[in-house]
Amino acid sequence: METKDPEILLKEVHKIAPQLADVREVAAMIESFGYTDRSMKDWGFPDVFALAQHIFDRFPKYIAPKEEKKTKSLLSKIGTEISIAVRKCSLSLAYAVPWMVLLALQYRYPDALQVSPELGGALSLSLIASLITSGGFIQMISRSGNQFYGLDEPFLARRSCVSLLVLGGFCTLLFAIFGVLIGTYFQVFAFKYLVLGAINYVGLSFLWMFCAVISVQGFGWFIPLIFLISGFGVAGIGFAFHPNTTTLLMLWPPSALLCALACVIPSFRYFEKKKPGAKDSARPRFSVAFITLVPFYCYGTVYFSFMFADRLTAGSAIPWVSGLSFGIDSAYTKGMDLVLLAFLITAALVEYFSDSFLKYWKEMAIVLPQSQTETLIARLAHRHLAAIVNICVVFAAMSLFSWVVFSRAFGLVLTGSLVQTVFLGGLGYLMLSLALLENIILSSLNANSLALRAVSIGLAV
Repeated sequence: METKDPEILLKEVHKIAPQLADVREVAAMIESFGYTDRSMKDWGFPDVFALAQHIFDRFPKYIAPKEEKKTKSLLSKIGTEISIAVRKCSLSLAYAVPWMVLLALQYRYPDALQVSPELGGALSLSLIASLITSGGFIQMISRSGNQFYGLDEPFLARRSCVSLLVLGGFCTLLFAIFGVLIGTYFQVFAFKYLVLGAINYVGLSFLWMFCAVISVQGFGWFIPLIFLISGFGVAGIGFAFHPNTTTLLMLWPPSALLCALACVIPSFRYFEKKKPGAKDSARPRFSVAFITLVPFYCYGTVYFSFMFADRLTAGSAIPWVSGLSFGIDSAYTKGMDLVLLAFLITAALVEYFSDSFLKYWKEMAIVLPQSQTETLIARLAHRHLAAIVNICVVFAAMSLFSWVVFSRAFGLVLTGSLVQTVFLGGLGYLMLSLALLENIILSSLNANSLALRAVSIGLAV
């Protein structure tokens, strides 16, 4: 039998990896080509590691690619960075804009959304519960959908998203029934308020999951439009038929959900018509895909639990003998609303800072040879510190802006308890913003277990 030329395999390895770390990396690539120790006699070597050592010793020295001449003007570079920042910030800002509008309406017209304290507590708790329990499914949908759309497999993306929506919907209904039973047993709210809270919880949970699908499809700016259109629709019903406030509040989630469906279904068809040949693509086993997505579910659930841990603690701090279940002190609510608004806007920019850091890391890994590891680490540390400083500056600026706007435009009275809440709450949300930067970087490096561990410890504390 004719002996094969190792130089052929060396060229194949060089195409895949211009730089090599050690012999084991070469051996792993050789085995990925389908070769084993038994087939090494065809190459004239006793085993895979012997051939890997032969290739590693003769591997050509890495030469860094020459930097291309930068012909773009400063204005074009700034415009490119702004477009990238807008695209990265769109989803988080999509959630922040409706929050700002609702907050402004609440402080400008305090009687517009006035309901009984018990109903307000039930609806607040259902809102928090919907974000916490659907947060894991949002992460799973985002991860799976982005993966398949990135591979240009629209049919697989739709099947994956629909499967996760069905699973998330089933779990949502179970959680709603379980919540009503627990609330009835412990007499947290009156039964009618428990039912209204459960209905609101189901509608909001489905809405958040469909918003995740819209984001995956690349139409993140549809989300604020959905909120605004459904809000104006419910307001129109209020002007036309004059129902009570409770009815209007219960009508908004299903109306927003219908608007989201009107966006999701045509978007699926749009991408599938662009690539009809992908219809017969083999679908991965759902059980295997689900197991790989479990860490993302855990991370999303723990992260939203962390975000609303203060509200849950404050709502449960009021004694039940007062007759108010899950009522939150007014000064505490106003202070936390201000810094939460600053956090939502800062979180949008964190997406851009983390993406910029990872892109810089990739560029440095291409330009610098592996022998200059210390230089790479030093440059990454400097870039990482710059991102942290930028986040702190943006958060402080947005907190100050929120304070000025709400104290002057909406006549917010500044008291000692309000100032204390804003300071301590702002410090907490600033730390959460920095943690979000680190978690995005870890998730992008497929180190979700580390991110989940850190957030879980923080939540426990």
